Amino acid sequence: MLYILKKTVEKIVAIGNHYVIQVKRNQLTLFREIERVIIEQKPLDTYVEYEKNHGRQSSWHVSVFNARTSHKASEWKNLSRFIHVHKHTIKNGKQIYSNRFYISDESTTSAQYFHEGIRGHWEIENNLHWVKDVIHHEDRNAITTNNGPVNSAVFSTISINIHRKNGVHSITKGQIKFGANVKKLFRLLRT
Repeated sequence: MLYILKKTVEKIVAIGNHYVIQVKRNQLTLFREIERVIIEQKPLDTYVEYEKNHGRQSSWHVSVFNARTSHKASEWKNLSRFIHVHKHTIKNGKQIYSNRFYISDESTTSAQYFHEGIRGHWEIENNLHWVKDVIHHEDRNAITTNNGPVNSAVFSTISINIHRKNGVHSITKGQIKFGANVKKLFRLLRT
């Protein structure tokens, strides 16, 4: 798998794009190298953001490190940065800490730049994929023949888009609202 990921990175760079990829513990030597670097190096830049919503307080601490001097730089095409994201959340009096590591070929040292990109990705994950998995139960979909799975996924996406376009943030509440007023839903579909 690691070999495939390295080949994918090479293709991403070859067509003129950039990458920011999360490194997990199943890539142990790279993971440990990032841990070593963040202990031994001073960050090139740091960024902190505080957030209070949904009954929780969170802080994001993002640090960017030079990966060019790492022995792993020769293994990953154009590897330039290690990014460390430390998140601290307090919810219902319980404290949760998480550390995530990323690699990137971007030459920028801006921790805010990386933070916004990583958060943007997670926003897509939370606002689309989570809804499809948890609310629409796509992972448990029993439709398996012909175009059924694709059609089901398309209808799921269309319904989410209709809700979002009409200012509905909670898909569950939107389904209840439009389920009780099908005529209004059909009017929205025609526009």
